Order: sequence, then structure tokens, then C-alpha cells
Amino acid sequence: MRAPGSLSHLLYPLRKRWYLVLICIAVSCIIATRYLYMVTPVYQANATLKIEDPQQGVANSNLYRDFDVFKTNTKVQTEVEVLKSRSLFEKALERLDFFVEYYKESEMRKEEVYHDTPFTVDFRISDSTFYMQDYAFRFEEGNKFKIIYKVNGTEIEKAGVFGQEMCDRGVCITLHKNDGILRYKSNQYLEQPWSFAVYSKSALSNKMMNRDYLVKAVDKDVNIIKVYYSHPIQEKAVLLVNAVAQAYIDLGIEDKQDIAGNTVDFINQQLAIVSAELEAARDALKTYRIKNGIVNLQQETETTYKTLGQLEVQKIDINMQLSVLENLSDYLRKNKEIVLTGPEYGTVVDELFTEGVSKLNSRIREKEELLRKYTAENDRVKAATADIGQMQTYLIESVNNTRRKLLTKQDELYYAIEEEKGSFDGVPEKESTMQELTRNYYLYEKVYSFLIEKRTEAIIARQVNVSFNKVLEAATLPLEAVSPRGQMVWGVALFLGLVIGIAFAFLRHYLKPSVNAPEDFDMESTIPVIGQIEKLKKNEPAYNTFTALSTRILMNQPAGKKMVITITSTRSGEGKSFIATNLARTLAAMDKKVLLIDLNTHKPTLGEWFDARGTEGIKEVYTKHTSIQDVIQLTSIPNLDLVTCGEDESPIGHLLATQKTKDMLDELRTQYDAVIIDTPEAGEYTDAVPFMKWSDLNLYVVRAEGGGTELVANAEMVKEEYRLTEVYFVLNAMKEKRNHTGYIKPAKQKTVYGKRSTPQLSNLFVW
Repeated sequence: MRAPGSLSHLLYPLRKRWYLVLICIAVSCIIATRYLYMVTPVYQANATLKIEDPQQGVANSNLYRDFDVFKTNTKVQTEVEVLKSRSLFEKALERLDFFVEYYKESEMRKEEVYHDTPFTVDFRISDSTFYMQDYAFRFEEGNKFKIIYKVNGTEIEKAGVFGQEMCDRGVCITLHKNDGILRYKSNQYLEQPWSFAVYSKSALSNKMMNRDYLVKAVDKDVNIIKVYYSHPIQEKAVLLVNAVAQAYIDLGIEDKQDIAGNTVDFINQQLAIVSAELEAARDALKTYRIKNGIVNLQQETETTYKTLGQLEVQKIDINMQLSVLENLSDYLRKNKEIVLTGPEYGTVVDELFTEGVSKLNSRIREKEELLRKYTAENDRVKAATADIGQMQTYLIESVNNTRRKLLTKQDELYYAIEEEKGSFDGVPEKESTMQELTRNYYLYEKVYSFLIEKRTEAIIARQVNVSFNKVLEAATLPLEAVSPRGQMVWGVALFLGLVIGIAFAFLRHYLKPSVNAPEDFDMESTIPVIGQIEKLKKNEPAYNTFTALSTRILMNQPAGKKMVITITSTRSGEGKSFIATNLARTLAAMDKKVLLIDLNTHKPTLGEWFDARGTEGIKEVYTKHTSIQDVIQLTSIPNLDLVTCGEDESPIGHLLATQKTKDMLDELRTQYDAVIIDTPEAGEYTDAVPFMKWSDLNLYVVRAEGGGTELVANAEMVKEEYRLTEVYFVLNAMKEKRNHTGYIKPAKQKTVYGKRSTPQLSNLFVW
């Protein structure tokens, strides 16, 4: 039994309709197989580039870097954008033979082929309308073929010969047999449907430079870039990635050489100008020396410069001391009792001042020590505070005296400096002119030397065919496709099939509920299940299943009690007559005297099943007042008698709810151990209700897989409305294999030489 809320109860819809899960998984697998067959696999190739880092490298590389006059700190993201540029991509395409694409056509799909083609195409196109369109190839015979294409919506068919150029307005195409392929493949390969398309450089770049082309920096702080390209043809993906990487390396070398060449040209132009100016400056200096008889005036001016320098140093020192004294005076006036330890106070050269500062600092420290032991009201603390105030007053006065002395000395220095500068007034005008001419000469000479040095570097850099950007890892042929991934597709297909199958199983169970096992009856139902009948195969004995039902019925009744059992259902086809007949046979086989009554006057069947010969039945009992004893017939089964439906055409439904029915049942109880009544369906007729009211046991038959829980609800309604008692469900045609106690399976019998080791009990009867 499945307890409510248990795992078995929750998974029951899935166990019951497991076939839906298998069907969904099978369908999803078929779809996955079809998809993997139809879709064109895509392969991804990648290359790794190292970007130049001028700040790092070994000594040898630094040597070349010193020659590189245009070196800059290249940012990785900038180089990523360069690799993504259209111009670089087109440079890479120029290295490849991708401008003609070949396709092998079939009924299912159109597949691109690279080198494995039976022919190659050369083209000359002057009209852009002939680019980016399909040219269908059809082999005729020998070296003849046909090309079919469209121009402005008009289909054109032209015949051609391999090796001969065929022209049409703005296009000329020459096809050559690919002997290398046809050598090991027959002409049937050539006879297959082929087509090709021709692309210009810009058109091919537009087509291939899409989301399949990726450039990514490994990390913003690492000068490593990866270039990816995905394509259905592995070789094309590899060739394109390597071509882009090489184009990037070559572009760097070309840019360096171009910049170096431009630098050399510019320097040569500047050297011509500077050389002329240097020559003119040298001639002017030489002429002036000769004209004015100048030998050496440097020694005279050096002495004056030295004196002025010393005076200027003294002036700066005095200014620093004045600034320090000003700060100190302001500090002391604010009466701050803080130790003066700043290095700037050491610039004041005054022994009395220095000694005063030292005493003040010592007294401040003493006060700080006293405050650690005493309060501010202590006499010793007050005395220290008074001493600090006196010292500050003294220092302020000392500062003022020192400032006055320094100001006096400052005035003297200003006077001395002016005197020394006045000595230059006597220097001849020729010295000033000489200095100007010399300065101009040295300036032009330095510029000339600098240009010569840089021209040498640029010439060397122009000759160096080395790039500091390099390919760390070139693209190799990818072995596995990135799309579609077979394992992922199968995994998704199996998962979706499983999920959809489970969803269908649960939806089918809850949207259209049906009764398949005793646990499927509503847990809140007041009608219990007394037994279940397995679905029997043709000629399969019903002994075990009906013996279990009969035993349960007998064990639930007092010993020796004679029973009236009414069997009904909500609708026809549930198996009422089958249950009634086999239950009667089983009880008869148990040595019970049984009477079986066919009350289903709308669809009688028991008479035919038992080959009854009498014509009168239960109808005649009610319509002609025939005695029940007169319509009882004997059957070929011991202990089993039968009352058929009868042949009277008058309805008897309105006669059943009378005292006659009760009296008849009471009479039959005295003669039979069990009276079993087969009635019409209670969902349409009320014939069964009177008998159910006066019966000792009422069996409500529900066929497994036959209907939903509305059948159970109808039985509940009949029971409540007519206040019936002793009503039980019987589940008929149940597919689940059970015995009378549940799911316990019998142990397998061991066999010896293909025969069972223990004999089997033969069936008491086979129906």
C-alpha cells in the first residue's frame, strides 16, 4: 500500500505511466540524432600573442628597444582593438585563398568544401553584381560543363570547357580540373551537384568578420592576447587565425620601418639647416675674436662671480634665520608650553638664544614630569609654570634683539652685493658680445650632435627586421567541434525527454485521473476496497484472484451468515456480470449453495453465458406475479442456480422499491447461502438501489484504466443519498501484478533439467 505523502505515493503516477517517459526520451533522442545529422559542425581555432612591453625584457631585447625611436607603452586593450580592425583582417585575407567558396549539394543540406573539390576557379570581375552569388556547376561530359547563375533575377546558363576562360559582361571565370583530387576519386565525384561563390575583399571581410571572430585579452595586467575563429571547416579556421596573427606581426614591423624611415628623412632635413647655422656661428665668433684681439677674460669674471655667490648665500642664510625668528616669536607670544624640538630653530646662530631655548625645553619637560605626579594647583607645578612664563618673555626679547642684529647685517649684505654688481659696469661690451656668440655656437653644436646620434639610431632601427610582438602559440587543427557538442546535445535531449515525459505522466494523471490500484481511490472516501481482480488473459484461470475476493468476503461476515450480495457499477462495461458470475462460481466451489440473479433487464447476459433454457425470469416475478421458486434454473455447476432476466418486455424498475423485493430476498436467504444479484449501472438506472438497500453486502465495480475518479464520486453520492450500508469497491481488470496481501512476489521455483522440482497444484476449475 502507498501511504499518503510517501515517496511511493508521490512517484506512483510516474510508475504507472512510465511508457510516456520512455516515449518522450525516444522522441527527444530521435530529434537529437536528426539535429546532429542535419547541423553543420563548427570548429574553433585559437592563437596566443605576446604584446611588446618596453618596460620589461632581458638585456639583448633592451638593446633593440634602445634603437626603437618610436617606442611607447602599448596598452593591451589598444592592441586588442588593432586586432579587431577591419584593415588588419583584410590584410590577413589577402594571404589566403578564401575568395572562392565551394559547396557540395545534397538533398538534405548544402556543405562547404575547401581543398577537397573536383575543380578550382580563377576569376576576373569588374561588375560588383557578380560577387556574392551562387554559381551552380553541372558536369556534362569529358571537359564540358555548365554554369548556372542569376543576373538581376534572370537565370543564365552558360556552357564551358575546363581550362578555357568564359566571359559574360563584367565577369570572366576559368575552371580547372583538380587532378590531385580526381586522381583518387572517380568522375562520379565531379558529377555530383556542386556550386561556388565569388567574394570581393570587402564582401568576404563582411561575411567572415562576425561573432565567430573573437579577440580577447587574457588579463588587463598581462600582455597576452588570444585570437579565436570558428568555422565549419577546420583548416579554414586554423589558416585564418594564423594569418591574422602573422599580419599583426608584419604590420608592427612595417609600422616601425615606416616610422624609422620618416624619422631619418626628417633628421636629414634638420641637419642641413642646423649645419649651416653652426657654420655661421663659428665664423662670427672667430671673426669677432680676431677683430677685438680677445684672448681670455674668463679669469677676471670668475672672481667676481665667486664673490657674488658667497654674498648671495649669506643673504639667503640671514633670510632663513629671520623667517625662523618670526615664527618663533609668534609661537612664544601665543604662550604655548610645548617643547621646541623642530629642526628649523637650529638655524639661528646665537649662543644666548640657543641656551635660552634649551633651558625653556628643560623646564617644560620638568613641568610635564610634575604633572604626572601632582595637580596643576601644586606649588611646585605653579612655580614651574611661572618660570616657563619668565623664560618665554626672555626668549621673546632675545628673539627681537637677534632680529634687529640680523636686519642690520642684511642691509650690509645688500650694499656689498650692489657694489660687486657695479663692478660689472666696467666690463667691455665686447665681453658680452663674446659670450653671446659663444653661447650660440655651443647651442648649434649640441643640436647638431643630437641629430647625428638620433639619425644613427633611426637608420639602425629601419634595418632591424625584428618585432617584439610575437606568436606564443600558433593555431593548430582542432579535433573536436565546439558546436554542436554531441555529449551536450544528447545530455540536453535526454534531460528534456525525461522532464517532459515526467510532466506528461503527472499531467495525464492529475488532469485525467483514473483508478488503477486500490490506492487511487480517494483517501477520504467512505467506501473501502474489498478486493481487486487482475486483468486476465484469454483462457487464463481466475481461481487465485476470485478465491482471494471470496475469502475476504466470507471473513468479513459472521460465520454461517447467509448473504445477499448486490453487484453494480456507475456505468456499463465495468465488469459487473463478470464479477458476479465468477464470484458465484467461486462460492459454489467452496461448497456454498449460491443463487445468481440477472437483474440487468436492459442488457441481460447471464442467460447466454450459462446456456439457460427457461424463458421466464425475474421480470415475470414482478409483472406476472410468478413465484421466484418457479423461475430458478439449475446450472451445470454444482451448488449454483440461476434466475435469468426473462422475456417480458414490460419495464420493472418502478416495481423494485416495494415490499415484494424485501420479502423475496428474505425468502431466498432461507434457501441459499449466498444470493448474488447482477444489476444495471447505477449511474443511469435506479434498479440496483432497492436491492442494495436490503442486501447484506454491496459491491461497486470500478474498472482499472476505464475511467476517472468521477466514478468513485458517483458511488459516494449513491451511498449518501440512499443511506446505504456495507458498500465496498471492487477494482476490476487491474494491470498491476499483486497477490491478496500486496506486492510480495513469490519465490522462483528451482528447476532440474528444465522441469520444476516441486509439483504444482492443479486448478480446481478453469473458466
